[in-house]
Amino acid sequence: MERSFNPALMSRRSLFNWTLNVLRTYGLKPREKLSQNFIVDPRLISEILAYTTPADTVEIGCGIGTLSLALLTKVKRLICVEVDGRLCTVSADIVRDPVFLVINADARMLIPQVEQVVSNIPYHITSELLVKIARTNSIRRAVLTLQREVVNRLLAEPGSRTYGKLTILIRILFNVRGIGVYSPSSFYPEPGVFHEVVVLERKRLYSEEICVLETLTKILFTQRRRLVEKVLVSKLGVKINELDQLKSKVVGKRVYMLSEDTLLDMASILREKGVIICTQHQN
Repeated sequence: MERSFNPALMSRRSLFNWTLNVLRTYGLKPREKLSQNFIVDPRLISEILAYTTPADTVEIGCGIGTLSLALLTKVKRLICVEVDGRLCTVSADIVRDPVFLVINADARMLIPQVEQVVSNIPYHITSELLVKIARTNSIRRAVLTLQREVVNRLLAEPGSRTYGKLTILIRILFNVRGIGVYSPSSFYPEPGVFHEVVVLERKRLYSEEICVLETLTKILFTQRRRLVEKVLVSKLGVKINELDQLKSKVVGKRVYMLSEDTLLDMASILREKGVIICTQHQN
């Protein structure tokens, strides 16, 4: 197919019809097991572009190349990591740009070392991809379309029902901003849930200390409503007095009430004492 337009500048109806035509032409049916829902809302594409910098960029899941075509009007180089071999062929045929490269791979295993990631993230691997992005230190910025439920988790405050391990990891490493909200009709097929664009800007590198924090929160949040001192004793054999100056911030608190900074301080103390060690490979 001839590359002759920018999807961000199309009307909504035209983009929807173009999407259906591409799917018919290549004999494609969206795969539910891969959470394949294609953007058909030019307003959503424009908003993603507005928060994207010109840096070399990885797009996770380029689909039929809709967002890729728009991104190439702004970024220097675009590498698409797409797990579906059918869509690799289609997007390469549609986009046809010398600075566009398609890699048939699972982004949970491989994200090229570039500064920026853009993605309409597949629902079934959202948490895993966010963790992979967090651990990839070359990534300074991510512009992502996520289910609103996930965005609410990322923005949750200590003590809330949705506050948890993912909240803590992402907020320790990134400044998080929720932007526009989009209805199911912004996608084809319609996913049945609202989505939101979120921007992550890195403020701290993933390190051995953050690795220990991941292990600590994994342990603590198995019993999120219990008193912290009881979980520390039962799971790690650590008494509250061993937390030194941090004791006053922890005593009497339940796990889900601890702020990410308090948990990071706790991870640092436990790492220094050799209670938890890092086993995660750092990028």
